[in-house]
Amino acid sequence: MISSPEVDKFLRRDLSPIIREDGFQKVSARKACCWRDQCVLVFQIRAVGSYFSDVTGWPPMSVGAWTGVYYDFIPVDRHRPPKIDLKGRLIPDEWQCHLRSHLCRTLDQSRYTERLSNPAERVRKDIWWLERSGSNIEEVVENMVLCFMDQAAPWFQRFADLSMAFSEIEAGHDCYTKYYQAEWFAKALGLERKHKMYAELRIQEGNRIGLQIP
Repeated sequence: MISSPEVDKFLRRDLSPIIREDGFQKVSARKACCWRDQCVLVFQIRAVGSYFSDVTGWPPMSVGAWTGVYYDFIPVDRHRPPKIDLKGRLIPDEWQCHLRSHLCRTLDQSRYTERLSNPAERVRKDIWWLERSGSNIEEVVENMVLCFMDQAAPWFQRFADLSMAFSEIEAGHDCYTKYYQAEWFAKALGLERKHKMYAELRIQEGNRIGLQIP
């Protein structure tokens, strides 16, 4: 079976230069960070792993690619804070980000996925099928490059804009997390009326669901 270092070799060769061209300052084979004013852009690639493979039939080295934006003006709320690098910069993982998404594969891999027993797994596009032998690694990474340019780059550009990100959060499902994030976005943008409104909604929702609200 192809190993992680072998996959990483292709990712570093073909995908990493494209990520750097998009302004990311810290780039490894499977994670990249870009520091902008008041936010950190995160791009992360993860293999599905053995357990997922056993349950679904996808080869364990198959990968998904995730995007996230972490806003440094939103205080940490009930989860561990991001790590900090030697330069004092935040280096959040994708799951810690306030806005998150993923890349959708545009490569036709139906010749592989038709083997899967679950119909829902056959049609999903958020994973690239990577043969255990690694025989299709080059076409997989080539498609990941195209998807980064077509999907990730404009997504990052959009949500590095605080006004656009605030609009996305406001349009989301009403819940404690939405109110919490919107409260701090409104404050950062100088929107006092909305800041007060979302703070009140956060407290009300927190009390409703039994959180200890300061």
